[in-house]
Amino acid sequence: MATPFPVVTASGTHYECGYQHGEQAKDLVKRNIDYYYGWWSRNLKMDRDAVNQRADSVIRVTKEYAPGLVEEMRGVADAVDVGFEEIASINGRYELAWANPEQLMGGCTCIAALPSVTSGNKTILAQNWDYRVGVRDTCIALKVKVDTGPEVIMHTEAGIIGHKGMNSEGVGLGINAMVCDLDRLGESVPFLLVCRKVLGSGRFSEAVRSFLNAKRSVSYNVMIAGEGVAVDLEAHPADTSIINPYGGILVHTNHFIGDRSFKVRDNFVKAEPSSINRYVVALEKLKSSSGHTVESFKEVLTDHYDHPTSICYHTTPGHEPDHQEETVSSVIMVPEDRLFMVTNGPPCINKYHRIPFSAP
Repeated sequence: MATPFPVVTASGTHYECGYQHGEQAKDLVKRNIDYYYGWWSRNLKMDRDAVNQRADSVIRVTKEYAPGLVEEMRGVADAVDVGFEEIASINGRYELAWANPEQLMGGCTCIAALPSVTSGNKTILAQNWDYRVGVRDTCIALKVKVDTGPEVIMHTEAGIIGHKGMNSEGVGLGINAMVCDLDRLGESVPFLLVCRKVLGSGRFSEAVRSFLNAKRSVSYNVMIAGEGVAVDLEAHPADTSIINPYGGILVHTNHFIGDRSFKVRDNFVKAEPSSINRYVVALEKLKSSSGHTVESFKEVLTDHYDHPTSICYHTTPGHEPDHQEETVSSVIMVPEDRLFMVTNGPPCINKYHRIPFSAP
Protein backbone atom coordinates (compact mmCIF):
# COMPACT_ATOMS: atom_id res chain seq x y z
CA MET A 1 0.00 0.00 0.00
CA ALA A 2 1.43 3.39 -0.99
CA THR A 3 2.02 5.81 1.87
CA PRO A 4 0.48 9.31 1.84
CA PHE A 5 3.92 10.78 2.61
CA PRO A 6 7.38 10.12 1.12
CA VAL A 7 9.53 7.33 2.53
CA VAL A 8 13.15 8.53 2.57
CA THR A 9 15.86 5.88 2.92
CA ALA A 10 19.48 6.67 3.82
CA SER A 11 22.57 4.72 4.87
CA GLY A 12 26.30 5.24 5.37
CA THR A 13 28.14 7.77 7.49
CA HIS A 14 26.20 10.45 9.35
CA TYR A 15 27.08 12.96 6.64
CA GLU A 16 26.08 10.58 3.85
CA CYS A 17 22.76 9.83 5.58
CA GLY A 18 22.05 13.52 5.91
CA TYR A 19 22.94 14.18 2.28
CA GLN A 20 20.65 11.37 1.05
CA HIS A 21 17.86 12.66 3.29
CA GLY A 22 18.20 16.16 1.87
CA GLU A 23 18.57 14.96 -1.70
CA GLN A 24 15.38 12.88 -1.60
CA ALA A 25 13.27 15.45 0.26
CA LYS A 26 14.77 18.70 -1.02
CA ASP A 27 11.54 20.55 -1.79
CA LEU A 28 9.89 19.47 1.47
CA VAL A 29 12.92 20.57 3.51
CA LYS A 30 12.81 24.00 1.86
CA ARG A 31 9.09 24.27 2.56
CA ASN A 32 9.68 23.30 6.19
CA ILE A 33 12.38 25.96 6.54
CA ASP A 34 10.09 28.59 5.01
CA TYR A 35 7.25 27.55 7.31
CA TYR A 36 9.28 27.79 10.52
CA TYR A 37 11.12 31.00 9.67
CA GLY A 38 7.80 32.57 8.74
CA TRP A 39 6.16 31.31 11.94
CA TRP A 40 9.03 32.58 14.09
CA SER A 41 8.90 35.97 12.41
CA ARG A 42 5.14 36.34 12.85
CA ASN A 43 4.85 34.94 16.37
CA LEU A 44 8.24 35.30 18.09
CA LYS A 45 9.26 38.53 16.33
CA MET A 46 12.58 36.92 15.41
CA ASP A 47 14.01 37.68 11.99
CA ARG A 48 16.27 35.31 10.05
CA ASP A 49 19.47 36.78 11.49
CA ALA A 50 18.25 36.38 15.07
CA VAL A 51 17.24 32.76 14.48
CA ASN A 52 20.52 31.93 12.75
CA GLN A 53 22.48 33.47 15.60
CA ARG A 54 20.71 31.09 17.99
CA ALA A 55 21.77 28.18 15.74
CA ASP A 56 25.39 28.62 16.81
CA SER A 57 24.46 27.40 20.29
CA VAL A 58 22.52 24.45 18.86
CA ILE A 59 25.53 23.35 16.83
CA ARG A 60 28.04 23.79 19.67
CA VAL A 61 26.04 21.94 22.33
CA THR A 62 25.08 19.13 19.94
CA LYS A 63 28.72 18.67 18.93
CA GLU A 64 29.61 18.04 22.57
CA TYR A 65 26.75 15.54 22.94
CA ALA A 66 26.80 13.66 19.61
CA PRO A 67 29.14 15.09 16.95
CA GLY A 68 27.82 12.70 14.31
CA LEU A 69 24.42 14.42 14.44
CA VAL A 70 26.09 17.72 13.56
CA GLU A 71 27.58 16.10 10.47
CA GLU A 72 24.21 14.64 9.54
CA MET A 73 22.58 18.07 9.70
CA ARG A 74 25.45 19.43 7.62
CA GLY A 75 24.77 16.73 5.01
CA VAL A 76 21.10 17.76 4.80
CA ALA A 77 22.09 21.41 4.36
CA ASP A 78 24.60 20.64 1.60
CA ALA A 79 22.13 18.48 -0.34
CA VAL A 80 19.34 21.04 -0.12
CA ASP A 81 21.77 23.92 -0.76
CA VAL A 82 20.66 25.96 2.23
CA GLY A 83 22.58 27.40 5.16
CA PHE A 84 23.76 25.01 7.86
CA GLU A 85 22.20 27.39 10.39
CA GLU A 86 18.79 26.89 8.82
CA ILE A 87 18.90 23.12 9.24
CA ALA A 88 20.25 23.47 12.80
CA SER A 89 17.44 25.90 13.57
CA ILE A 90 14.59 23.65 12.48
CA ASN A 91 16.19 20.76 14.40
CA GLY A 92 16.24 23.05 17.45
CA ARG A 93 12.70 24.32 16.90
CA TYR A 94 11.38 22.81 20.18
CA GLU A 95 13.73 24.93 22.32
CA LEU A 96 13.28 28.05 20.22
CA ALA A 97 9.66 28.25 21.34
CA TRP A 98 10.93 29.51 24.70
CA ALA A 99 11.73 32.83 23.03
CA ASN A 100 8.04 33.44 23.78
CA PRO A 101 6.51 30.70 25.96
CA GLU A 102 3.00 32.04 25.34
CA GLN A 103 3.30 30.68 21.80
CA LEU A 104 3.95 27.10 22.93
CA MET A 105 1.60 24.48 21.55
CA GLY A 106 1.52 20.78 20.81
CA GLY A 107 -0.26 18.09 22.77
CA CYS A 108 0.46 14.36 22.37
CA THR A 109 -0.78 11.25 24.14
CA CYS A 110 1.62 8.33 24.69
CA ILE A 111 0.47 4.88 25.82
CA ALA A 112 2.14 1.51 26.33
CA ALA A 113 1.25 -2.00 27.49
CA LEU A 114 3.55 -4.80 28.61
CA PRO A 115 3.20 -8.45 27.47
CA SER A 116 1.37 -9.37 30.68
CA VAL A 117 -1.70 -7.37 29.54
CA THR A 118 -1.62 -7.95 25.77
CA SER A 119 -3.26 -10.83 23.97
CA GLY A 120 -0.13 -11.69 21.99
CA ASN A 121 2.25 -11.43 24.97
CA LYS A 122 4.06 -8.60 23.23
CA THR A 123 4.83 -4.99 24.10
CA ILE A 124 2.81 -2.22 22.44
CA LEU A 125 3.86 1.45 22.34
CA ALA A 126 1.79 4.15 20.66
CA GLN A 127 1.41 7.88 20.35
CA ASN A 128 -0.83 10.56 18.88
CA TRP A 129 1.41 13.45 17.86
CA ASP A 130 -0.67 16.61 18.21
CA TYR A 131 1.02 19.58 16.58
CA ARG A 132 0.66 22.45 14.13
CA VAL A 133 -1.45 21.71 11.09
CA GLY A 134 1.02 23.68 8.97
CA VAL A 135 3.67 20.94 9.10
CA ARG A 136 1.46 18.02 8.08
CA ASP A 137 2.29 18.23 4.37
CA THR A 138 6.05 18.45 4.96
CA CYS A 139 6.36 15.23 6.96
CA ILE A 140 8.20 12.10 5.83
CA ALA A 141 8.94 8.58 7.00
CA LEU A 142 12.71 8.48 7.43
CA LYS A 143 14.57 5.16 7.37
CA VAL A 144 18.20 5.77 8.28
CA LYS A 145 21.09 3.43 9.10
CA VAL A 146 24.38 4.93 10.18
CA ASP A 147 27.34 2.62 9.56
CA THR A 148 27.04 -0.48 11.80
CA GLY A 149 24.35 0.98 14.05
CA PRO A 150 20.69 -0.09 14.04
CA GLU A 151 18.32 1.05 11.32
CA VAL A 152 15.95 3.72 12.61
CA ILE A 153 12.45 4.43 11.31
CA MET A 154 10.85 7.75 12.25
CA HIS A 155 7.87 9.81 11.27
CA THR A 156 9.45 13.24 11.19
CA GLU A 157 9.41 16.65 9.55
CA ALA A 158 11.57 16.91 6.42
CA GLY A 159 15.02 18.16 7.40
CA ILE A 160 14.61 17.20 11.06
CA ILE A 161 16.76 14.15 11.80
CA GLY A 162 15.20 13.08 15.11
CA HIS A 163 11.61 12.42 16.21
CA LYS A 164 9.34 9.59 17.40
CA GLY A 165 10.14 6.14 16.03
CA MET A 166 11.68 2.71 16.50
CA ASN A 167 14.95 1.01 15.61
CA SER A 168 15.77 -2.44 14.25
CA GLU A 169 16.80 -3.62 17.73
CA GLY A 170 13.23 -3.08 18.90
CA VAL A 171 13.73 0.15 20.86
CA GLY A 172 10.71 2.45 20.38
CA LEU A 173 10.20 6.07 21.38
CA GLY A 174 7.20 8.36 21.94
CA ILE A 175 7.43 12.05 22.87
CA ASN A 176 5.49 14.72 24.82
CA ALA A 177 5.95 18.46 25.22
CA MET A 178 6.23 19.73 28.81
CA VAL A 179 6.62 23.19 30.38
CA CYS A 180 7.59 24.26 33.91
CA ASP A 181 8.71 27.47 35.60
CA LEU A 182 12.40 26.44 35.40
CA ASP A 183 12.42 26.36 31.60
CA ARG A 184 14.48 28.98 29.81
CA LEU A 185 16.06 29.68 26.43
CA GLY A 186 19.54 28.51 27.46
CA GLU A 187 22.15 25.95 26.44
CA SER A 188 20.30 22.74 25.71
CA VAL A 189 20.82 19.78 23.40
CA PRO A 190 17.80 20.02 21.07
CA PHE A 191 15.09 17.65 22.24
CA LEU A 192 14.58 16.18 18.78
CA LEU A 193 18.30 15.43 18.49
CA VAL A 194 18.21 13.73 21.90
CA CYS A 195 15.41 11.57 20.45
CA ARG A 196 17.62 10.63 17.52
CA LYS A 197 20.51 9.59 19.76
CA VAL A 198 18.09 7.51 21.84
CA LEU A 199 16.88 5.73 18.71
CA GLY A 200 20.44 5.20 17.52
CA SER A 201 21.14 3.09 20.62
CA GLY A 202 21.59 -0.66 20.16
CA ARG A 203 20.34 -1.53 23.63
CA PHE A 204 17.55 -0.30 25.90
CA SER A 205 19.93 0.78 28.67
CA GLU A 206 22.01 2.76 26.18
CA ALA A 207 18.86 4.54 25.02
CA VAL A 208 18.00 5.52 28.60
CA ARG A 209 21.58 6.67 29.23
CA SER A 210 21.52 8.85 26.12
CA PHE A 211 18.39 10.57 27.37
CA LEU A 212 19.48 11.07 30.97
CA ASN A 213 22.86 12.55 30.06
CA ALA A 214 21.67 15.26 27.66
CA LYS A 215 22.17 18.87 28.78
CA ARG A 216 18.80 20.61 28.93
CA SER A 217 17.32 23.96 29.92
CA VAL A 218 13.72 23.02 29.09
CA SER A 219 11.24 20.28 29.99
CA TYR A 220 10.08 17.36 27.87
CA ASN A 221 8.98 13.74 28.20
CA VAL A 222 9.71 10.47 26.43
CA MET A 223 8.22 6.99 26.63
CA ILE A 224 10.73 4.29 25.69
CA ALA A 225 9.79 0.65 25.07
CA GLY A 226 11.62 -2.52 24.14
CA GLU A 227 10.80 -6.22 24.10
CA GLY A 228 8.94 -6.75 27.37
CA VAL A 229 9.87 -3.40 28.93
CA ALA A 230 8.65 0.21 28.95
CA VAL A 231 9.49 3.31 30.96
CA ASP A 232 8.50 6.96 30.95
CA LEU A 233 11.18 9.60 31.55
CA GLU A 234 9.71 12.96 32.55
CA ALA A 235 12.45 15.60 32.47
CA HIS A 236 12.76 19.20 33.59
CA PRO A 237 15.97 21.24 33.90
CA ALA A 238 16.65 20.12 37.49
CA ASP A 239 15.83 16.40 37.41
CA THR A 240 14.10 13.46 35.69
CA SER A 241 11.25 11.35 37.07
CA ILE A 242 11.41 7.67 36.20
CA ILE A 243 7.82 6.45 35.80
CA ASN A 244 7.34 2.70 35.58
CA PRO A 245 4.27 0.83 34.31
CA TYR A 246 1.56 0.09 36.86
CA GLY A 247 -0.54 -2.98 36.24
CA GLY A 248 1.31 -3.46 32.97
CA ILE A 249 0.26 -0.12 31.45
CA LEU A 250 1.81 3.31 31.04
CA VAL A 251 0.24 6.64 30.03
CA HIS A 252 1.62 10.15 29.65
CA THR A 253 0.25 13.36 28.16
CA ASN A 254 1.52 16.92 28.77
CA HIS A 255 1.39 17.59 32.50
CA PHE A 256 3.80 16.55 35.22
CA ILE A 257 2.96 13.41 37.19
CA GLY A 258 6.40 12.23 38.30
CA ASP A 259 7.72 12.16 41.87
CA ARG A 260 10.64 14.45 41.01
CA SER A 261 8.42 17.26 39.74
CA PHE A 262 6.76 18.31 42.99
CA LYS A 263 8.95 21.39 43.34
CA VAL A 264 8.26 22.80 39.87
CA ARG A 265 5.27 24.77 38.68
CA ASP A 266 3.49 23.20 35.72
CA ASN A 267 2.80 26.00 33.25
CA PHE A 268 1.72 24.10 30.16
CA VAL A 269 -1.37 22.52 31.69
CA LYS A 270 -2.85 25.98 32.25
CA ALA A 271 -2.89 26.55 28.49
CA GLU A 272 -3.47 22.90 27.53
CA PRO A 273 -5.91 21.55 30.19
CA SER A 274 -6.97 18.80 27.79
CA SER A 275 -3.83 17.02 28.97
CA ILE A 276 -5.79 16.01 32.07
CA ASN A 277 -8.83 14.49 30.34
CA ARG A 278 -6.65 12.80 27.71
CA TYR A 279 -4.59 11.20 30.48
CA VAL A 280 -7.58 9.98 32.47
CA VAL A 281 -9.47 8.64 29.44
CA ALA A 282 -6.42 6.77 28.10
CA LEU A 283 -5.59 5.34 31.53
CA GLU A 284 -9.13 4.12 32.18
CA LYS A 285 -9.46 2.57 28.73
CA LEU A 286 -6.19 0.69 29.16
CA LYS A 287 -7.09 -0.44 32.69
CA SER A 288 -10.44 -1.83 31.51
CA SER A 289 -8.86 -4.64 29.50
CA SER A 290 -6.18 -7.26 30.05
CA GLY A 291 -5.93 -8.49 26.46
CA HIS A 292 -4.74 -5.49 24.50
CA THR A 293 -4.06 -5.65 20.79
CA VAL A 294 -3.09 -3.20 18.09
CA GLU A 295 -6.83 -2.84 17.41
CA SER A 296 -7.67 -2.01 21.03
CA PHE A 297 -4.91 0.61 20.97
CA LYS A 298 -6.51 2.13 17.88
CA GLU A 299 -9.73 2.46 19.88
CA VAL A 300 -7.89 4.47 22.52
CA LEU A 301 -6.14 6.64 19.96
CA THR A 302 -9.39 7.49 18.16
CA ASP A 303 -11.29 8.49 21.32
CA HIS A 304 -13.18 11.79 21.02
CA TYR A 305 -14.09 12.62 24.62
CA ASP A 306 -13.91 16.44 25.01
CA HIS A 307 -13.73 16.90 21.22
CA PRO A 308 -11.97 18.71 19.61
CA THR A 309 -9.29 18.67 22.35
CA SER A 310 -9.55 14.90 22.71
CA ILE A 311 -7.01 12.07 22.46
CA CYS A 312 -7.77 12.15 18.73
CA TYR A 313 -7.13 15.88 18.52
CA HIS A 314 -8.89 18.11 15.98
CA THR A 315 -8.65 21.74 14.98
CA THR A 316 -10.58 24.29 17.03
CA PRO A 317 -12.92 26.58 15.05
CA GLY A 318 -11.93 30.21 15.28
CA HIS A 319 -8.23 29.69 15.97
CA GLU A 320 -5.84 31.57 13.71
CA PRO A 321 -4.06 29.44 11.08
CA ASP A 322 -0.73 29.66 12.96
CA HIS A 323 -2.41 28.19 16.03
CA GLN A 324 -4.46 25.41 14.48
CA GLU A 325 -3.49 22.07 15.99
CA GLU A 326 -4.53 18.48 15.30
CA THR A 327 -3.24 14.92 15.52
CA VAL A 328 -0.72 15.22 12.69
CA SER A 329 0.12 11.53 12.94
CA SER A 330 -0.68 8.49 15.06
CA VAL A 331 2.01 5.84 15.53
CA ILE A 332 1.74 2.26 16.83
CA MET A 333 4.82 0.12 17.48
CA VAL A 334 5.33 -3.51 18.53
CA PRO A 335 9.02 -4.02 19.39
CA GLU A 336 8.92 -7.82 19.29
CA ASP A 337 7.59 -7.76 15.72
CA ARG A 338 9.57 -4.69 14.63
CA LEU A 339 6.18 -3.27 13.67
CA PHE A 340 5.97 0.45 12.94
CA MET A 341 2.62 1.84 11.75
CA VAL A 342 1.72 5.49 11.17
CA THR A 343 -1.16 7.62 9.90
CA ASN A 344 -1.13 10.88 8.02
CA GLY A 345 -3.52 12.93 10.12
CA PRO A 346 -6.08 12.01 12.80
CA PRO A 347 -6.50 8.21 13.13
CA CYS A 348 -10.29 8.43 13.19
CA ILE A 349 -10.33 9.19 9.45
CA ASN A 350 -6.91 8.01 8.24
CA LYS A 351 -5.46 4.53 7.78
CA TYR A 352 -2.33 3.22 9.45
CA HIS A 353 0.50 2.43 7.04
CA ARG A 354 3.23 -0.04 7.95
CA ILE A 355 6.78 1.12 7.28
CA PRO A 356 8.97 -2.02 7.17
CA PHE A 357 12.60 -2.28 8.14
CA SER A 358 15.01 -3.13 5.36
CA ALA A 359 15.82 -6.80 4.82
CA PRO A 360 18.93 -7.87 6.78
